[in-house]
Amino acid sequence: MIKIRLLRENDWVTVKPWLYELARESFGEVTPSILEKKIKEDYQKEPEGFVVAEDESSRKVNGLLWFSIFPEKKSAFIHAIYVLPTYRGKGISDSLMDYLEEYCKKQDLDNIELNVTVGLEHAVKFYLRRGFEVKRYLMSKKTK
Repeated sequence: MIKIRLLRENDWVTVKPWLYELARESFGEVTPSILEKKIKEDYQKEPEGFVVAEDESSRKVNGLLWFSIFPEKKSAFIHAIYVLPTYRGKGISDSLMDYLEEYCKKQDLDNIELNVTVGLEHAVKFYLRRGFEVKRYLMSKKTK
């Protein structure tokens, strides 16, 4: 059985590499100090935006959700959802998303937003299945 709970200080050892992996997948080269600063600032400002999925029998953390709240927009923004590869396909992402949707209802938030990197088709399919709609495209062009 999976338990969704707030991240604890001792969970950082487990989840920090996941955040670096996700950042590299999304942005390519990542400057660890910049990512670390962003994570630390968000955690200090909104610790409730860091949630983990824990296997109750083994007490192993196997998933993470990191989000921020933007009260002026009545919106939540998902920075990351990660599930260990061996636990994928077992509904953990759905449990994390259910948690966030319930949290948003309690906080009277109207919207959840996120960015998905092209090529992460499994993520795109997950979000579409959960009712998300494509609202914009972010495009870039190399000049060198």
